[in-house]
Amino acid sequence: RMLEGNFDGGHGIAKIILWLYENHLIENGKSGYGLKRYDAVEKSQCEHIAPNTENQDANSGYCPYDDEFRESYLNCLGNYLLLSGHHNESIGNNSFEAKRNTYTQLLQQQEIRNMTEQDHLWDKAKIDKRKELIVDFVMATF
Repeated sequence: RMLEGNFDGGHGIAKIILWLYENHLIENGKSGYGLKRYDAVEKSQCEHIAPNTENQDANSGYCPYDDEFRESYLNCLGNYLLLSGHHNESIGNNSFEAKRNTYTQLLQQQEIRNMTEQDHLWDKAKIDKRKELIVDFVMATF
């Protein structure tokens, strides 16, 4: 049930889940690389794909931040992505397209690129889909 909720303030738990999810993607893919140690991502952080502070650009690539989005999607596991601290700080509050272009290091970053290949938009439906993928992995594993 906790996986369905808001992870605001639970970044430590979310980071562990995302690290385990990354290893799941490695194991089930054809990457040819071994599993990642927890400390393999330097100063790992949970990146908000849709940032905490709404990007006001007309072509930001994010859906509007209505009350439902702020309450149910902003701090949802599906809106989090494992990044190094330096990577997270460097992309800040940029447009989705600018962030998307930097998502090249981990398989879960590639997963975001694949999910948005058609429209380059990060919205509620994609957050729900990603949350479903992660929750399904956790439920099947634990």
